[in-house]
Amino acid sequence: MSVRNGVSDGLPGGDLREWRKPNHADRPVRPVAGEVNGRHAISFAADGPSPDQIRTPAEFMVRLRQLKEWTGFTYRELETRTAEIGDHLPRSTLASTLRRDALPRQRFVETLVRACGLDPVPWTRTRTRLAVRLATAAHPAEPPSSPEPRRVPCQLPVGPPGLVGRDRELDRLVRMLATTPVTVVSGPPGAGKSAVGVRAAHMAAHLFPDGQLYAGLRARAPGAEPPAPAEIAGLLLRSLGVPGASVPADAEEAAGALRTVLSGRRVLVLLDDVATAAQVRPLVPVGGRSAAILTSTAALTSLDGSGCVYLDPLSPDEARQMLERLIGAERVRAEPEAARTLADLCGHLPLGLRLAAARLAARPHWPVRALTERMDDERRRLDEFRVDGMELRASLAVSFEHLARSHDEHARLAARVLGLLAGLPPGEMRLAEAAALLDMSQEAADRALERLVDANLVESRGPGSYRVPDLVRLFALERSGGGGNGRDGGGGGHGARHERPHLWQAPEAHT
Repeated sequence: MSVRNGVSDGLPGGDLREWRKPNHADRPVRPVAGEVNGRHAISFAADGPSPDQIRTPAEFMVRLRQLKEWTGFTYRELETRTAEIGDHLPRSTLASTLRRDALPRQRFVETLVRACGLDPVPWTRTRTRLAVRLATAAHPAEPPSSPEPRRVPCQLPVGPPGLVGRDRELDRLVRMLATTPVTVVSGPPGAGKSAVGVRAAHMAAHLFPDGQLYAGLRARAPGAEPPAPAEIAGLLLRSLGVPGASVPADAEEAAGALRTVLSGRRVLVLLDDVATAAQVRPLVPVGGRSAAILTSTAALTSLDGSGCVYLDPLSPDEARQMLERLIGAERVRAEPEAARTLADLCGHLPLGLRLAAARLAARPHWPVRALTERMDDERRRLDEFRVDGMELRASLAVSFEHLARSHDEHARLAARVLGLLAGLPPGEMRLAEAAALLDMSQEAADRALERLVDANLVESRGPGSYRVPDLVRLFALERSGGGGNGRDGGGGGHGARHERPHLWQAPEAHT
């Protein structure tokens, strides 16, 4: 028996060439829509491609494509017909699903077959049979006499050699992992969330003997779309040994399959750089005795069963200790004032300190004050935080663009308000003062400011009190055209910074 186009000749009509679109003389009369119980109905044709004897998902998808060819309908016509029977399928969904080899959702199969004028029951019965076979193949019963050893994934990245000032947070994280199904590590951009999450996962790995999974969820390039829930579930399922062809395309089905695979196991899942709660809501809690660590700029407190550990910037003493560890204690102690100034210019953020220290380590003959003098120029300060493809600006840009490119108009307004705040005098600001300076109602200003607090782009040390961190302020000035370095905006200087700026336009949301 030979195989052509992925379908064996032993399957009736197996070769797609046998199902070329019929000419008008051979084409069956298209089913006529009528009304049944207030809904459109389509009478079923007596012939056409059959799902009988199909053995694999790939064969099933070839047969669905044959069905579409047999009808002669275009994707636009099929979209119209699915709407007529009360279960609309956009033509983009039809086209993308039929291109895949993975089993589609049951609803998709039933609706498509009905729109093509055939009885959907044989097709949905075949789809269910294949789905059960796949599930059985993914979890075969192990013979009691010679059980196969289960593959234990160990995917955690190598952690940083040493973390300064995070002992309390790490201890709390490890304790939470023993009792909390979802633990979130949150904090401002550059606070070291990923490093803390990875270190905590390594410290707690012994509690999860069935493996540790890792997935980085947000592309570092500004403007890139984060992976969708179905993609994340597929990655985790493949890491657990599920064949790619067996991974459902639907997010809820994939999440259900993930919980099934993890049932009875103790697995730790680290999802790094989560963009929003919606990105992971179908996936966590992961179920059973497993647990998940999420790192995110947002607190993600709306997730079921979640607890949050917040990372503040380091204290001045902790920042000094980190510089001593990275460039040497002698160098720091030789210039204590310059070292304190450098820590302040880095916002006491671990990422900023690490990048500044990397620049000094590559220039062993530079005094510390040489770098602080370069950073003292606000127009070029962010440029100094760039080493070997890593830069603080990119971390800030990802958080900002999540708001600026959101489909939510309130999020986009918050991004524009950040540009306005950056042009105001630095320091603490009360809500009433901010609303007056921004020329907005207190209600609108409160909504925008609280959204920025949720994104960890604005600090709030008490109700109604707000402050834009210096590095965020400089980034926002660049984006609004007031930063003067020309990377992201115009080349305006600082002379008019303390005047009330205009409401600058954030990028349009993706459509």
